[in-house]
Amino acid sequence: MTGPSLKQLMAHRQIHDTGLALAVEMTDDLVMMLRDNDEKQIVTQVVQLVEFWESRVISHADAEEEENGFYSEMAAKSEELSEKVIMLKRDHQLLRDLVTKIKRQMEDEGFSTQIIDYFRTLIILNEMHSRDEEKYLLQ
Repeated sequence: MTGPSLKQLMAHRQIHDTGLALAVEMTDDLVMMLRDNDEKQIVTQVVQLVEFWESRVISHADAEEEENGFYSEMAAKSEELSEKVIMLKRDHQLLRDLVTKIKRQMEDEGFSTQIIDYFRTLIILNEMHSRDEEKYLLQ
């Protein structure tokens, strides 16, 4: 069952914007830690960022994709919306894939500056996805 905040443009946008702002702030903090060259602090921040993406953004995506949830309701309205939902689900999968890539790289190779690129890619993809979702499903 879809919660009311997922169906209301302003409430949904607030969820998106709050998450995005926090992701940017945390990623900027990671860059500052890199400048300070504190490896322990860097690794801790990467772990916190991964937890953020999983608990805030990916869990939000999972909620939208629940059976009989928001995306199912929207897709059932028209063929055009069904196609948009497929596109939006693909965005969600790309977010999941990037987070998995970060976790694997940290486990296999440890931190490199490429991790920052992955986090910035997550931010860009999430922002584009959020605006598309708002435009296609909530307006």
